[in-house]
Amino acid sequence: MTIILISLSVLTLILLLVGLVMRALGQVSANRYALLEASRQQDAYRRFLNQFIQKLATVTELTEAMSIIVTKVCEDVDAESAGIFVPDENDPAYLRGAACTGYFPILPVSQKTSSPKVRENARYRIAYFHSEVIRPGEGLVGQVAISRQPALYNRHEGGSAEWPLPPEVKTMMVMPLLAEGRFVGVICAVNRRRDISPFSQYNLDFFQQFSSQPALACSLIAIYAERRRQDRLNRELEVCAELQKSMLPDIPPTFGEYQIATLNRPAYEVSGDFYDFIVIDDNRIMVMVADATGKGLPACLMTSMSRCFVRALVERYTDMKSFLLDVNRLIYANTDNAHFLTVNLLLIDQSTHTCEYGCAGHTPLLRRDADGTCTILKPVGPALGMWPNDFPDLFETLTFSLEPGARFCLFTDGLTEALNKYQEEFGLERLVAEWQKDYSSPKEVAEHISAKVRAFAGEEPQADDQTIIVFGRTAGR
Repeated sequence: MTIILISLSVLTLILLLVGLVMRALGQVSANRYALLEASRQQDAYRRFLNQFIQKLATVTELTEAMSIIVTKVCEDVDAESAGIFVPDENDPAYLRGAACTGYFPILPVSQKTSSPKVRENARYRIAYFHSEVIRPGEGLVGQVAISRQPALYNRHEGGSAEWPLPPEVKTMMVMPLLAEGRFVGVICAVNRRRDISPFSQYNLDFFQQFSSQPALACSLIAIYAERRRQDRLNRELEVCAELQKSMLPDIPPTFGEYQIATLNRPAYEVSGDFYDFIVIDDNRIMVMVADATGKGLPACLMTSMSRCFVRALVERYTDMKSFLLDVNRLIYANTDNAHFLTVNLLLIDQSTHTCEYGCAGHTPLLRRDADGTCTILKPVGPALGMWPNDFPDLFETLTFSLEPGARFCLFTDGLTEALNKYQEEFGLERLVAEWQKDYSSPKEVAEHISAKVRAFAGEEPQADDQTIIVFGRTAGR
C-alpha cells in the first residue's frame, strides 16, 4: 500500500512537471510569435515609409501623396473607401478633404450631396470632397477632431440617429491622426469590401495601431508642403531682391563738376531703403533717398511704388514744395494708415549751382563747406502718406548755393540707429564727428562712415537697412 502511494505521488509530480514544462514551452512559443508579429509589423511599417518617401519625392502634387496613404489604408483594413481630412491652411480649426479613394460617400448631409452628378460620378465626388470643409465638432469627423478619440459607427446598431450620415454609409471607423502628440488630421475607413460583416472593436483597435503610419506620413507631407512653400517664398524674395537691385542706380551718374558716391546695405533679402537719380534735363538732376515703414517685402513694395510716383511726376516739376504735395497726395491715396515713406529730395541745378531741398520726415542733410564748416539742414515736413494735403504749408523747403569744395550727405536712420552689444545707438553725434573729417572724395567719405558704423556694431546683427549718398562740387571751380 505504501509503495502504491509513493508511485502515485511520483506520477503526480511527473505530471505536474510536464504541465509546467508544456506551459513554459507554450509561453515561449507565444512570446516568439509575438516577437515575430511585432517584427513583421515593423518590417511592414519600414516598407511603407520607404515606399511612401520614395513616392513623395517623385509626386508633383501633395494630393497625390495623400492618395498613396488612403490606398494603403483601404488595403490594410479591408475597407471599401478611405478618406483623409487635414487642418485647413486658412483656419486650422477647420478640416478640409485632402484625399479619398473608392466610393467615398460625402459625409456631411447637405443639399449639394443630393446632386446626381456628385453621387454618381467619381470625378465629381472627389472634386467635392476636396472642396468640403468640416467645422469644429461638425458630425462624427468633427467630433473626433475635437476629442482626439477614435470612433466606430455601425448603422444597424442605431448610430444613425446620433450621427446623421448618408444611407451609403453602413459602417465606418474614424481615427484621429497624431504625430508625436501633434494633431495632423482625421482618417476614415468607410464600409467593408464585398459587404462582409461591419467593422468591429477588433478592427478599430487594429486601425488605431496602424494609424501611426498615415499620421507620420501626413506629418511628412505637412513638413514637405511647408518646405515647398518656404522654397517658393525664398525664390520670390530672390526675384524681388534682383528686381529691386536692378532698379537701384548701379553707377552714380556723371553730372558736370559734381561727384556722387552711394552705399546700400539691406538688413534682409529686400530693402525698405531706396535711392534714385533722375535726370530732368541737361542742367537739372533730382537726388532721392527714401525709407519706408517696416522691413522686408512690404517696405520694398512701398519704395518701388513711391519711385514710380516720383518718376511719373518729375516731368512737370515746378518747385519742390508743389512736387512734395503731389507725391504725398498719391501715396496717401494708395496706402493705409500704417504705411508711409520718409524721403529727402534735392534738385540740383548745375547752371546756377543751386540746390532746392525738401525733407518729408527723413533724417537731416549734412553739409561741409570747403573751409571745414559743418551744418545740419532739416526743413519741416511729415512723412509722405501720413497726412492728406489739407494744409498748404505741409512741407517746408530750403534753397542754398553749392559752392566749390562743398560736400553733402544723405543717409537713412539705419546708420544712426545701429546698435552695439550694449544696445547703444551709433547716433547722429558720432555720424557728424566722422562727417567733419577731411576726405579726398565722396566715395572715401561713404566707405569710411559705413566702416565706422560696422565697427561700432561689432557682432550685433544689422536690424535696419543702411543707405548713404555723398555728393559734392569739385573744389577750385
